[in-house]
Amino acid sequence: MGSMAKHSLELDLNDKKWFRYAAFKGKSSLTEESITELESLPGLATLSGWAEVFFALMVCVISLSSFYLVDAFNPWLAFLVCLTSFLVVFITKRIMTYKKYGFGSKWAMSISKDELKIDKLTFKEHQNHTLTIAKNEIAEVLFHYTMDLKRKRKFGEPRIRLPTLHVCEIHLKNGDTYEIDGMRVGLFNVLYVMVFHGYPLSFKGTFAGGARNALILLLRIFALSAIASALSMLFINLKP
Repeated sequence: MGSMAKHSLELDLNDKKWFRYAAFKGKSSLTEESITELESLPGLATLSGWAEVFFALMVCVISLSSFYLVDAFNPWLAFLVCLTSFLVVFITKRIMTYKKYGFGSKWAMSISKDELKIDKLTFKEHQNHTLTIAKNEIAEVLFHYTMDLKRKRKFGEPRIRLPTLHVCEIHLKNGDTYEIDGMRVGLFNVLYVMVFHGYPLSFKGTFAGGARNALILLLRIFALSAIASALSMLFINLKP
């Protein structure tokens, strides 16, 4: 794990250890005059924490009800009722997500040598409008990270620790702080472009990492597991 104290790092843009996930349009042709537009990550778009919990609980309730349906109804009817219920929950959540963020990848933020322009939905706490921040207004951009032990790719290779970015905070000279949502835009892309343009960067190791984002991902994995378990049981019950 990185140092818990705030510190600086001399990062090389060719360092695969740090920038293995950096991938965005125009990366190979960056110049000092480039204005890099980063897009959102639609697959990771999240609703509020309570909404995510609510939908996960709905999936759990439907999964538990499958144990009742399997004995109380015809096997095909039980399977269709359960499948339809899951689809209703999934479609409802998708509609709410599209209503909040729009469909597909959207512009999330732009980075140039002089300023940041950030969409209102890219902040952890959503703003009322797109925000433009001049580079000379920034005291520092603080990245919280962990050094995670990765599995060996080949037998006999040593396990290595690789960085994972969890939080990106923009601290302004006037005392204001804005946090970029790592579920909305790739933080390694943000870091890459900021290193290229010489933004004032600081780093800080963390134990917790992005706890909220991790919990949401765990909820989604739990929900998918519950769906797979319930439908598998009902499907097997269809066999004579």
